[in-house]
Amino acid sequence: MAFTIVHPESHQTSWVPILADQVCYIGQIVHVDSATPLEGVFALDTAGAESNLTNYDIPMGVIIGFNATAGNMVHNTTYHCQQMTAPSVTGTHDSTTQFRGVEGPWSRGDKMAMAHIHHIDPTTVIRGDIFDTTYGTAVSEVLVTTGCGGDGIGCTTAAGTATLVAQFGTIYMRSGANMGIYRTLTNTSTTAQTWLQAMPHDVAVGDSALIVGLRTHGTCRMDIDAAAMFVDANHDHTTNWFNINVRRLDLSTPGKEYVEFTFDAANFEAHRGND
Repeated sequence: MAFTIVHPESHQTSWVPILADQVCYIGQIVHVDSATPLEGVFALDTAGAESNLTNYDIPMGVIIGFNATAGNMVHNTTYHCQQMTAPSVTGTHDSTTQFRGVEGPWSRGDKMAMAHIHHIDPTTVIRGDIFDTTYGTAVSEVLVTTGCGGDGIGCTTAAGTATLVAQFGTIYMRSGANMGIYRTLTNTSTTAQTWLQAMPHDVAVGDSALIVGLRTHGTCRMDIDAAAMFVDANHDHTTNWFNINVRRLDLSTPGKEYVEFTFDAANFEAHRGND
């Protein structure tokens, strides 16, 4: 599924060129390079430094279509979606490749590869799949090795995937008496899990849990993969991250975990990248 807009009817769509030689995919978050704006969009880069202040690229939109025909339509087997590769900077001259479907002010006879995008602004709720490093690889569950000691607060688990920042992680109980319970983690340890609000029941040795570096709601940190196709659970949010606001975190179905979020408004202030 990659990235999708949760309320698409409330956001404008438009056609934009794809940067020369770039490969783009349906469901990809794209941007225009903030430092050197060029003629076309391409994958949003992974975050650089705190709140992406190093490269400060601004999310522009999520791709929902291409001006492709049957002759230049390619199915990507990694992401299970349509992809398009843009011609080189000279490749559009005297090209015989057919492109069609573009609307708006663009010429129907242009030979540039174009993407149809849903625009992103600070109010746009985006749904992103959560995977571990590679598209389609689910975050692994961990088993409890030491229970909560009778108060429903804290436990020890096998090491999880996420590098945690206190108050910016979540534990979700996949089995045991607390199955289905979410708690915000206050620890940075990969094994010693702590939270503030007690769980309804004791956490027992052998219970399974999922641990991610995302909150269930509110201000949070996040990063994406290099192709801007999913939320990467294996990124270190102590060093590089986007600031986001979580609307919903759903860890209930193994392999289909997702988060719905908005990019914080600071991600759209282009001048900050030049401060």
